[in-house]
Order: sequence, then C-alpha cells, then structure tokens
Amino acid sequence: MVTETAIHAGLPNARLPAPPWRRIGHGVWGDVFDLGDGSVLKLVRHHGGIGSGRDILFGEVRALDLLRGLTSPVTTAALHGFGEIDADAPALEDFCGWIRMGRLPGVTASALLADTRSRDDRITIMRRIGEAAGQFHQQSGSLVPEGAGLPDLTARRLSEISEIVPDMRVYCERVDAVLQGADPHPFLHGDINGGNVLFADPAAPATSAIGLIDLGEAQCGVTEIELRHLHDIASSDARSDGMADAMIEGYAATTGHTPRPELLTAAYCLNTLGTLAIARLVTVPGLDESRARQAAMAALAKLG
Repeated sequence: MVTETAIHAGLPNARLPAPPWRRIGHGVWGDVFDLGDGSVLKLVRHHGGIGSGRDILFGEVRALDLLRGLTSPVTTAALHGFGEIDADAPALEDFCGWIRMGRLPGVTASALLADTRSRDDRITIMRRIGEAAGQFHQQSGSLVPEGAGLPDLTARRLSEISEIVPDMRVYCERVDAVLQGADPHPFLHGDINGGNVLFADPAAPATSAIGLIDLGEAQCGVTEIELRHLHDIASSDARSDGMADAMIEGYAATTGHTPRPELLTAAYCLNTLGTLAIARLVTVPGLDESRARQAAMAALAKLG
C-alpha cells in the first residue's frame, strides 16, 4: 500500500500539506486521505471496477465542477484541484489521477444503520436516504448546460458488462431496453449507496443534513437508477423488513414522482450484473462469482 510520504513526493504540483495524514477510505477505485486542513485527497486507480479509472476521475471532476459545493439541503464537496499522475512517479504507478476536495462532516449511512438497533429508527434512516436522493435531483436538475449533458453511463456499463461476462449479453440488452424506455433526468449521482451518504447529525437522522460523496458515476438517466442500491443498503443484515420501501417512499414524498416498479427492477438487475462483472474481474477480495451470478439470475427472473 502506497505511503503518505510517497504520495506527497509524487504529487509536487498538488501542493499538499506535509504528512502525517489519515486514511479514511479504501475502495475499488481509490484511496482517500484526510489531509488535516479541512480537505481530502482521493487517489484514483487505473483499474478497479467496470470502466476505466480515467473516466471515473474526470467524471467526478466534472460533477463537482457543475455542483460547485452544494450546501443545502444536500451538501457536496467543493473542488480544490485535480490532476493526472505522471509516469515518472513509480510509487504511484497504480493510480491514474488525484482529486483534492473539501471534507464533508458526518457518519456514513452504512455505519449508522449498523449501530442502530430500533427497526423504526432504521426505517427513518432509509426514508431520509430516499428524501436526500430526491432533494439532490431537485438541486441538480438545472445545473447541466444545454448541449453539454452528462453521459448516459447505463448503456455504456451494460455494454462493458457484456464484454466481461459474454454469456450475460442478452440479459444486458434486455435491461438496457427497459431503462431506455423512460425520460432521463439530466444529473444523477449514479452511485448512492450506504458508503456514499453522510449523516451530518447521526443523533437526529430524520432531520439531519445529508452529504453525498463519490460522484465518479454521475450521469443522466432514469431516476430509478439512483435507487438501484436500495436492496443492498436495506439487506445489510436480517433487520430489513420495510426498509427498501421506506427509501422509495422518501423519494416519492420529496419529488412527487413514484418510482416505477419495472424500472426499479431493471435498475437492480443492472446492479447485480455489475457485481457479477466485478467478481469476474477479481478486483474485490472475497466477492464470489458463483453467488454473484445466482443473485443476478434471481433479479433477472423478476424482470420477466
């Protein structure tokens, strides 16, 4: 694992404060460090999940630039700087680029759910996540300049999945056909999951301000794509009855749009097919391809 000293030496143009720093994130696509000055540094890998690290890097940069540090009711980080990593930094050869941005306060939804025993409180947390997704859509909808829209990543990801898992091509085409059959929203976060939602006031989740992080999958698309992780968030343990419904209800109450069941099913299929492709790539330790395939086929069976 790359050291803070090597990062500091390898990124002279980023003008980073001297270590020590605190590593606060380690995911498929990158590592995140709290620099101790109110900002964080994200290093983005060349390879991680589906697609390329460079696309993830510049996708997040563009999203943050358009959002310009939203503050209410949903908060996003302010962009401080970014850059590609030169080939003459051998200690950083696994990474294609870096982003420096403001640090958002809060506890992740996953951590909050794990620490919450009451079913009613867990329902409240899930509903608040749905509300936040809707509030983000209300905030972001007017931020994309005409003629310079965000990419439709759904079709691209399904095509990439079919290249990684060729026997799933016909299923990918079916999912794409369903998701292309509705009007798109111009600006989705694209990856709202339990690790990307921050509760600024975990003691009062129903009214807490929400921060959204990790915008590398920002895209245009049907709004149901934004809820594709709801089953993953809700089923993190056995206490999940009604939790997915609460997230849907929160979204509907905020936006006035009730997500369509067939689009929600297709969006979840997209999610399970992506997990299967990542399992095939063997970039996530412990992710079993056989189980991922079973989950994908079970989801696809509901699509009809």
